[in-house]
Amino acid sequence: MPVMKPALFVFSLLALSLPSTAGELPQLTVQPWIGKYAGYERRSFQFSVGANGEGVLLMNNDKGKPMGTSTAIRFQPLVEETLPDGRSFSKSPSKGGWEAVTPANAKAEIITYRGTVGGGARFEVNFELDGDEIIGGGRIIDKAGVTNPLAFKLRIHMPDIYYFEKSTAKRANLAKKDRVDLLRADGKKLKLDLLTPLDAESQKINGTGMTKARVDLAGYKGGRFDFESGENATFEFWNKAEEPLIEGFALGWRPDPAKDRDGKARFTLKVR
Repeated sequence: MPVMKPALFVFSLLALSLPSTAGELPQLTVQPWIGKYAGYERRSFQFSVGANGEGVLLMNNDKGKPMGTSTAIRFQPLVEETLPDGRSFSKSPSKGGWEAVTPANAKAEIITYRGTVGGGARFEVNFELDGDEIIGGGRIIDKAGVTNPLAFKLRIHMPDIYYFEKSTAKRANLAKKDRVDLLRADGKKLKLDLLTPLDAESQKINGTGMTKARVDLAGYKGGRFDFESGENATFEFWNKAEEPLIEGFALGWRPDPAKDRDGKARFTLKVR
């Protein structure tokens, strides 16, 4: 068995990951994942988790290369706190509050890590990568003395895919066949285009939440995204004010804390 030379051995270690400092996720040092905590690659897309705990899905272009970062679909973990009067608000993770559970991995299939929000509450994020499916979930692991109800949420941001086009008419032409199909928890189906202004958070649209969503955008070179909330969880639909969906929108996945006490709920995103 050949002996690895010292210099080569050192390089091999560096190629895996850099050690993390307190409160940071470890970062890979190999292409195309430099600075990322975990990466996963398929023929049509790349998925990664950055040192900031955010998931990023980049679709490939016609040449098999990742599209620009402005087209990235982002997965942002949050903690939702509900006040006694019923109002709720989301807390973003603290910059120095990350902890890796699974090691940094350039060929990740299971990714688990933890974060902290202001006030000290801690949460866990889980991703499972299987073929063209991204399966995700999370849970609150420490309320840190907070007496109000807390819930884990993963907000999936769909960007303005036509950001590069400034002409309103040309943008409308690019998006004329784009569609978002939703299935609400009450069984009602919605078919939305990207050009009609709407308040996605309204009761008229959201109802009690979504269980399925299909997003079909020509800007992703034929890519289509099928979301399913899974058991004991729903998606909330969100956009900016009352603007058309072409400006960007989000699906906020939220498990029901009362029904998912063990944190086993999972959503599925199938990239087609």
